[in-house]
Amino acid sequence: MVYDAFPKDNQQDLGTPLMEQKIQFDEALIKRYNQSGPRYTSYPTAVQFDEAFGIEDYKDAAARSNEAQRGLSLYYHIPFCDTVCFFCACNKVWTRDRSKTTPYLERLFKEIEMQSELYDSSRKVEQLHLGGGTPTFINND
Repeated sequence: MVYDAFPKDNQQDLGTPLMEQKIQFDEALIKRYNQSGPRYTSYPTAVQFDEAFGIEDYKDAAARSNEAQRGLSLYYHIPFCDTVCFFCACNKVWTRDRSKTTPYLERLFKEIEMQSELYDSSRKVEQLHLGGGTPTFINND
């Protein structure tokens, strides 16, 4: 099905011609994916977390990941914002007190150190994502 984004009967004379554009929608594809999905920042998705998945399961998954020798994708959640974006559903801390980042970053660095013991250091980091808030909120100290 093709829909005209700028129907001719609705155009006003603006002195210059409007760009004509045809938008095509694949109805079968829309129906196929017309369902809720995980948020883009959730991997694995929250519903995949299970208390039966313990530390040994995690270590085994890390070892299997090392065997595959694929590149790594890292996500660091930096939840601090000095203003609130009401459209954002990320877990965040709304504050103007930049000193609140210090204890968080100390724990984040410890977590990175612990995780690095599980993963082969020769694996290339192919993607690095900082998200959750405003990573520029962190001061240089």
